[in-house]
Amino acid sequence: MRFFLEIILSIVVVWQYTTIRNYQLEIEQLSGELNFLLDNQRGLLLLRTNSKTIQKLILSINDYLQMLYQKKADFQKMKTELHEMMINLSHDLKTPLTTLSGYVQLLHIRYNEDHNNYQSIDAILEKLQTKIAQTNRMITQFLDIAKIESGDIEIEFLQIDIGRLCKELVMEYYDILEINGFEVELHIETKPILINSDKNAVTCILHNLIDNALKYGIDGKYFGLTARETKQYIMIEVEDHGQGITEDEQAHIFERNYRGKAAKQQTNNGSGLGLAICHKLSKELHAELRVNSLPKIKTVFSLLLEKS
Repeated sequence: MRFFLEIILSIVVVWQYTTIRNYQLEIEQLSGELNFLLDNQRGLLLLRTNSKTIQKLILSINDYLQMLYQKKADFQKMKTELHEMMINLSHDLKTPLTTLSGYVQLLHIRYNEDHNNYQSIDAILEKLQTKIAQTNRMITQFLDIAKIESGDIEIEFLQIDIGRLCKELVMEYYDILEINGFEVELHIETKPILINSDKNAVTCILHNLIDNALKYGIDGKYFGLTARETKQYIMIEVEDHGQGITEDEQAHIFERNYRGKAAKQQTNNGSGLGLAICHKLSKELHAELRVNSLPKIKTVFSLLLEKS
């Protein structure tokens, strides 16, 4: 009986040793393959094993590797986009700053030539103000996109009256619309259009959309703004009848640094960040931003805010 027990015990010991040794070999192989994959930043673990525990470990490691590769790809993409954005920003700032310097020199010359030539001096000062506003807007947009990307932007959902906000924003553009001879059509419900959202974010989106409508819709001389309530959404639409956006461009206009044909044709084409900011902010608001454009006929940007 004792001899029989010793044999069984020996078999158990051998089996345990063999099992442990197999685990060690598989883990060593696993470790080697994992180090290779981490060095090359590609591929998944494909180790064959009969152990369910090792199989689960391999599946977990593969999930982690896929997440790691995706994070690295996202980082590289963001790094590339940031590099391109810095190049574009430096290029875009160089033009207005050079113009500003030229206007300052011209102002100095005109003032020395004739102190009383107020008309000429006022015209130069007006151009200076325009260029300063343009430069300031570029810097503000760059800071806005940086805040959104870093997660530093704070979204606070409070009750706001969308109709009232839209009216206030249009009044800010009253002089520009009048001077440039725009036909203006407003369709805003008279009753309060209340929604829980972030006023600053909505204002920023609408500012960008209105700016674009006036900039790229100058040929059509038409500006329309609609604020209405549906069963599911509160919808704000900004419309112009300018150059428009082709169908192939519509798929890219919300990408950072993207400039359409209309933007490239203008000397003051901006930073290429406005619509990207609108798109990212709309996501923060759990809203949807759409575009529908028929070139040379009309372009409509729609902001759909979900009702509480």
